Amino acid sequence: MRAAPRLLSHLGVVAGLGLLGLGLTACTTGETAPAAETSGSASSPAPSATGPSGASGSSSAAPWATWDAALAAVDDEPARWLAVGDSITEGQGASSLGTRWVDLTRDGLRAAHPVEGVAGGVGYRPAAFATYGPDSPWAQWATARDGRTTAVTDVADLGHRAVELDPGSSLRYDIVGTDLDLWWTPGEGAFSYRVDAQAEVVVDTAAGASGGSSGSDGSSGADASDGSDASGAVGVTEVTGLAAGPHVVTISVADDAPASVVLQGLAQFDGDRGRGVTLYDSARSGATVSTFTDDLDGFLAAAGAAQPDLVTITLGANDAVTTSPDDLAAGYTTLIEGLQGLDSAPSVLVVDEFTPALSVASAWNGSAADYRSAVEEVARQTGSAHVTIDDALAGSGVADLGSLLSADGLHPNDAGQRVLADYLTATLARG
Repeated sequence: MRAAPRLLSHLGVVAGLGLLGLGLTACTTGETAPAAETSGSASSPAPSATGPSGASGSSSAAPWATWDAALAAVDDEPARWLAVGDSITEGQGASSLGTRWVDLTRDGLRAAHPVEGVAGGVGYRPAAFATYGPDSPWAQWATARDGRTTAVTDVADLGHRAVELDPGSSLRYDIVGTDLDLWWTPGEGAFSYRVDAQAEVVVDTAAGASGGSSGSDGSSGADASDGSDASGAVGVTEVTGLAAGPHVVTISVADDAPASVVLQGLAQFDGDRGRGVTLYDSARSGATVSTFTDDLDGFLAAAGAAQPDLVTITLGANDAVTTSPDDLAAGYTTLIEGLQGLDSAPSVLVVDEFTPALSVASAWNGSAADYRSAVEEVARQTGSAHVTIDDALAGSGVADLGSLLSADGLHPNDAGQRVLADYLTATLARG
């Protein structure tokens, strides 16, 4: 068993300081999102994402080259988006998984770049989220669990949101699609999975291989170099050939198993394993830049397994309480340069979440302007694209920004999630 675990049923998470703590007296309690608007509509004008020269993304294509090429080839190849961030990206404040801005943006990108005959799955989600109620009570999205399951945050997966399963325990998830990837930590024990009433398949995480009939399952490990080393930070078991539609997957560790197993997450595909836009969620409420850089090699191994064409990074508001603008810039640079050093360098978009109206700004080690300047300079120096959420708010057409906040007064509610989605869809669609 791993050291000092935390029981999943008592998951305690650090609340992200949040982006939209605007110091307003008016706030709402998770109102229902308005009807979906066409991305780039009059209420959400197409933003200008700056590149390293300060020119708009449309006239300075270099920061977007990898993502543009992926979007141009979605009929035949996947366009993979890795969303790195804190509570804003994880979706704290959204009433359901489907109303998070990342999910809405994924759907908007698919509408902008449709692939005939491909519905598209939800993509990668962690074994458990780090959100919290009352606004976002969906952190434990497994529909059933037995035995002792534990949230662990010391595994350098996509967002540090793995779950450890002790011998005799199991988790059940409802999924939709034609394919499924199970992400797990190598070097632990063995587990089995069952899809619906099919036969159980055993996966030995120490060996990095699983049984099952040819063409229906395969397992491999992945590291940042070649994606095939089962001793790396992540192993991936592919489950293919499912009938389109809903399924139930049960992941179990035998009663007599000698060791526990760490499940990192599940990626769901619905005809889009090999083409179309796919989202990989790599955010965690309470995350700072150091969440990802403290074990940078481990995180890059997980990121490399996702093979992203685009990485969006929304971090910094939590850092600012204990980190100076200069130190934040140094950490940001380390993270971006690590991602740019993957075998296939992705496009990187820095989503600046600093706004002068943050209610937590008085606790920072510098002004909002100082942090914004630092992050913008990092984007320029690293050749990354850059946008600000201030622009999203300004373009929303909403007079009362408090109406976009959840009950905690800090995070976007469903309406706020829609505002961010409209803005980011217009940015990322590249139309």
